[in-house]
Amino acid sequence: MNGIVIEKILTPLDFSDASVYALGYAKTIAEKFNAKLYIYHCITDISAYTGYVPSFPADEVIKGLRENAIKEMEHIINRYSLKNVETAIEKGNVAKNIVNFAEKNKIDLIVIGAHGKSGFERFTFGSTTEKVMRISTIPVLEVKMPK
Repeated sequence: MNGIVIEKILTPLDFSDASVYALGYAKTIAEKFNAKLYIYHCITDISAYTGYVPSFPADEVIKGLRENAIKEMEHIINRYSLKNVETAIEKGNVAKNIVNFAEKNKIDLIVIGAHGKSGFERFTFGSTTEKVMRISTIPVLEVKMPK
């Protein structure tokens, strides 16, 4: 246990209650280890789905989503008095982008919220958290909302 070093923590946010709750864990761990906290948001690339719809303004929608994400991140940073924090917003496959970002930035721990999907919803859509845990070589802490 003496060799555990946590200098960089990544918390993916989709702005749900579960992801913000996980941020609380990440903040506490970051403070204990004096680590830098990275808050990450990924916008699903809707271009792949809208190619069949003529004149759908995908670029404008993504631009609006990015602007909203910036505002939400600023609000969260201020609301929770986050220090030593860096933000990132990307577009693409959410789980893959989270893991790629973590690897590229030499993240030591990913702290991610679990939405508690069950049954058909989980079977149909899967879970970003599960996908991240499955493909990441970096330790992942899954934080579940209290019942």
